[in-house]
Amino acid sequence: MKPTMKTTMEQTHDRDIQQDVEKALGWAPEVDSAKIGVSVRGGVVTLSGQVGSYWQKVMAGKTALRTRGVTAIANEILVHHITDPRTDSDIALAAHNVLKWNSQIPKDSVKVDVEDHVVTLSGEVDWNHQRETARRLVEHLVGVQDVRNRITLKPRPQASTSETEALIRRALIRNASIDAGRIHAAADGSRVVLTGIASSYAEKRQAELAAWSSPHVDEVDNQIIVELR
Repeated sequence: MKPTMKTTMEQTHDRDIQQDVEKALGWAPEVDSAKIGVSVRGGVVTLSGQVGSYWQKVMAGKTALRTRGVTAIANEILVHHITDPRTDSDIALAAHNVLKWNSQIPKDSVKVDVEDHVVTLSGEVDWNHQRETARRLVEHLVGVQDVRNRITLKPRPQASTSETEALIRRALIRNASIDAGRIHAAADGSRVVLTGIASSYAEKRQAELAAWSSPHVDEVDNQIIVELR
């Protein structure tokens, strides 16, 4: 295929993805799509614009990643609380309370620090899903401009490389949204590297969650490539 023809096809493909992402954002009730710009190059989506809450920014990114053909995203949306009077102290208190009242977060396991409306989470929990839950809870709070999740996992029980890989392989096979034959998990102690091909970002994310389900894992390096069939 001639380079010019290939470039034209890629540009057409990117325009199709751009239109699909714009439509998806328009259908997302959490997002003010009129304030968000979308550009695409080589399947990589860049979101720009300005929204009134950090949660809108997060949901815009998730919506774009769920769109077919998207391989990666650069979320450059700015969060600007135009009329919100909440202070760092208000946000810190709200974050403390929402974490305290959630049954998935062990009591007093997560600490909150807020500076210039940026929330930093620290502490130690047992499972990655607890770390992710803490982040999601704080993302919803009014006044937050960014969340830095520095929560760590407690030391994991020791297991052989083959045992860890076998557990993850079974988890991949059980998940109906994953083509387990195209994804490989390699363990090195408590660290797992995922490689292979996924047909969507959603499948890539599901593979990562499957790896985190192993009780012997405290780090997942997701190197899976998103490639349309």
